[in-house]
Amino acid sequence: MHVTDPSVDQPDSQIPVPPFPKDSPQGIMGRRYIAGCFDNLLAMILALVVANQLPDSQPAIQVAVMVATYLAYYFISEGLFYTSPVKYLTGLTIRNFDGGPCTFRQTIIRTLMRILEVNPLLLGCIPAALAIFFTRDKQRFGDRLARTVVVRR
Repeated sequence: MHVTDPSVDQPDSQIPVPPFPKDSPQGIMGRRYIAGCFDNLLAMILALVVANQLPDSQPAIQVAVMVATYLAYYFISEGLFYTSPVKYLTGLTIRNFDGGPCTFRQTIIRTLMRILEVNPLLLGCIPAALAIFFTRDKQRFGDRLARTVVVRR
């Protein structure tokens, strides 16, 4: 019996290619862009409305509440319904690579990665947009880390 030593480099032809997701994320760039823009707008408006309910004398708390509300918009909608409000209206949903709905763990990962990917202080949505545009499965970093894809419903 021949046993291959895993510490020995394998030729490139033997390196496994990550599997394609069961549902194809191809052909949804326009819908995803629209959903991303309008979901971001709704989340920001909601965050501003909620933070505006707090006294102006506590700006640090207002900012913390804004960030928490913004992230909650995505965590709650995607965690409960596997889609955000505008993704739903544009016919999109979030799936794991097996084709099933995303899990709460995956939703947490996707939501927390928004802090880096969609942060107005860190180049806005540019990192997420570039990742979606240039990856095979049209994934932002949060999708890649969570092993999820945005696909047609």
